[in-house]
Amino acid sequence: MIRCLSLFLLAAGPVAADCSTSDATFVQCRIAGSTKILEVCAEQDAAVYRFGPAGRPEMELFEPYAMLDYQPWPGVGRDIWEEASFRNEEYRYTVFAGVERQVGDTETSQRFGGVTVSKDGKDLARLECDPDTVTFGFGTGLSDGKSRAGYRWLPGEGWVR
Repeated sequence: MIRCLSLFLLAAGPVAADCSTSDATFVQCRIAGSTKILEVCAEQDAAVYRFGPAGRPEMELFEPYAMLDYQPWPGVGRDIWEEASFRNEEYRYTVFAGVERQVGDTETSQRFGGVTVSKDGKDLARLECDPDTVTFGFGTGLSDGKSRAGYRWLPGEGWVR
């Protein structure tokens, strides 16, 4: 597979990866209180959502970049965060990931992530990542995919053609 480059990874403990490269990872983590893995990859032609046991996802969704609902970090606030949504019929899987920015000399940055599952606009479940397992690939992977699909980000307007 051809890979997309990220600016940097904010990594934590090891979790088995299925993305083509570590640079393609948008987020990867173990769901808190579970052995299930959540992963979103920024691959060449589509963003890929995987959920389930490591190496054997129960669900795998491919969202072409032209259809991907992706919110890049707006550049303000205490947290650096992004989110991407995947559709499967009437269900929507909104994956979020980020890191709290370090505020003082004694505070440490905290990674976070998870997925909210909704149907017809109503939230059904919110699964949080174990913070010690979050890898957040903050960078340009998903944005580059949207650009390849002919879109550009305009603050205040969103993705436009």
